[in-house]
Formats: sequence, C-alpha cells, structure tokens
Amino acid sequence: MDMAKVDSTRALVNHWRIFRIIGVHPPGKRTVWGRHYTAYSMVWNVTFHICIWLSFSVNLLQSNSLETFCESLCVAMPHTLYMLKLINVGRMRGELIRSHRVLRHLDRRLGCADERRIIVAGIEQAEFIFRTILRGIVCTVTVGIVYMAVASEPTLMYPTWIPWNWRDSSSSYLSTAMLHTTAIMANATAVLNLCTYPGTYLILVSAHTKALALRVSKLGYGPPLPAVRMQAILVGYIHDHQIILRLFKSLERSLSMTCFLQFFCTACAQCTICYFLLFGNVGIMRFMNMLFLLVALTTETLLLCYTAELLCKEGESLLTAVYSCNWLSQSVHFRRLLLLMLARCQNPLILVAGVIVPISMKTFMVVIKGAYTMLTLLNEIRKSSLE
Repeated sequence: MDMAKVDSTRALVNHWRIFRIIGVHPPGKRTVWGRHYTAYSMVWNVTFHICIWLSFSVNLLQSNSLETFCESLCVAMPHTLYMLKLINVGRMRGELIRSHRVLRHLDRRLGCADERRIIVAGIEQAEFIFRTILRGIVCTVTVGIVYMAVASEPTLMYPTWIPWNWRDSSSSYLSTAMLHTTAIMANATAVLNLCTYPGTYLILVSAHTKALALRVSKLGYGPPLPAVRMQAILVGYIHDHQIILRLFKSLERSLSMTCFLQFFCTACAQCTICYFLLFGNVGIMRFMNMLFLLVALTTETLLLCYTAELLCKEGESLLTAVYSCNWLSQSVHFRRLLLLMLARCQNPLILVAGVIVPISMKTFMVVIKGAYTMLTLLNEIRKSSLE
C-alpha cells in the first residue's frame, strides 16, 4: 500500500460486498440490480435464512430427549442470533456507512510515515483476521460435508426438520442433501461477515486512536513554534479525539444489543455442544462435526472481546501520551487545553453490550464459566433421570 495514500475503508470493502450479496446493502437505483434488489433480497433471505431457521426450530421443538434437544439447540440458537444480527445491520446500515467518511477524514489527518504505518498495520491485521476466519468456516463446512459422505445412513450436516420423506430413496436424499448443504454454505457466507465486521471496525478505530496518541506524544518536542501555533495544533488533536469518541459511540449503538445476545448464545451453545459430545452416543465424524462448530462459535465471541479490549488498551495509551508530551515549556492556555483533553481521555473506551456488560476478555472468561455452570446443571438433570 502507498504510504502517502492510506485508506482505512479498504479493510471494509469485502464486508460490504458480501452484505450486498446477502441482501442488506442495496446498490444504486440506476442499475438493473438496484431496481430489482428488494425482490432479490426477499428471495435470498426467505430461501437461505427463514426456511432454514424454520427447519432448525421445528426440529428443536420435536426433540424427544435431552441429547437431541442439546444437539438441535446448538444450531437453532446461533442461527436465530445471526438473523437478528442481519436485521441489525440493515437497521444500522446508514450509520455504519457514514462512519466510512469519518475514517477517511481521520486518514487525511495523519501527519507522518509512522502514523500511516500504524493504520496500514491495522488494515493488514483486519484483513488477516478475515482470511483466517474464512479458512476456519471453510474447514467447518468441509468437515460437515465429509460427515455426510461417510455416514452409514442418510444424514444431513446438522439436525434439521425436512417436510418430506428424504430417506426413502437415493435420489430424494441426494437432492435434499444438496439443497441443505447449499443453504448451509449461504449461511456460512453471512456468518463469516457477521463474525468479522465488528472486529474490523474496532481495529480501525484502535489504529486511529494509536496514531493520535503518537501525534500527541510528540507535542512540544520538535522545532520551537509560536504559542498560538501550538495551541492550534492541540485544538486540532482535541477535535480528532472528539471524532474518535463519536465514532466509538456510533459503533456501540450498532453493536450493543446483538453483542449482549451473543454472550448468552455462546454460553448456551458451548454448554449444549459439550453435553452432547460428552454424554451422547456419537461416532468420530459426528463428534468432529460438532467439535468444529463449537470452536467456530467460541472463536466468534473471542474475536469480539479481543478487538474490544484492543481498543480499550489504545485509549489508555492515548491517556499516557497526553502526560508524556512536552507541556512544561508551553503556555498557560496550552496547558488548560491539555487538561481538557486529559479529562476526556480519562473516560475509558470500553464497549458495553446491553447497557451493563463490558465487552472484554474478562467477560469472555465469564461466558465460559457460565457455560460450565450450565453444563454441570444439565449433568445433574441427566443423573437424576437415570436414577
């Protein structure tokens, strides 16, 4: 990437291309696709989201044992969450798109090669995470296909209710398996995007916060400048910080409620999958299929908590940078402005889910502990039913 022309939104291009494909980001009305996009979106979402959701949900309601209930719940609940996330993206799309203009404005505020390198590193980190999650999802779907191929009896990738008898003949099973697998692959595309786009935005905001911290830490150490000029530079940095804070609040509004539901969903999925793997009678390929699903669901929440914690850390670095600039040799008015920035920097950049739950690695550990507690409870229920 050309260091002289850094574009943060480059890391978001793939996300919004996929959002367009899955029906939540309409193109311009002047194009043929744009004029018919509403119909396209309805067909895509009814076929690949609502139908498969009904299939998972009916299968869950038909569960006749704790083991089958756990196996069904661990796919029905995450899919419900992904549908809610998709609705949320459609609802907040305008605000997310407006944040791109803010990111480009912050790109233009970069002052030196070191700051540009920080942003480029953030873009590369976001793209690396996207590619890694893509490979993980491809592996998960591949394991599911292998599981269907080697199964001793007709089976589908995940427990699903099908409204026709698809086990009677090879042709019926083959057509059903192909339809089911196609729907799962379409959902996997949406899952890839819904898992990674929050982390990409958070990484970009973190990178710009880090670049601002570098600018602030250099204040007063260069060639001597008039007091008025130094004050003007600091005012510009204060404005940059205000822009970052507004961008942070915008992301919090966009992600808050779905992140709260994600924590609950992850704990339930971890609990039910572990119960099914530990106490269910499963073969090696079925075991691997559910194990990969467990890793995928856990990684999604881990990524969210990691990137949110990264942003919080860079906010603390900005506070340190305010202290480390050469404020001793500056004017009284400069110091007053610096105190104003210092007061604002003391509010930590902690994303909050559902108003009360901070998104951090500590919360991720709480989710895992909650899953273990629920697993213990399910085990006690299993023991009491055997007695």
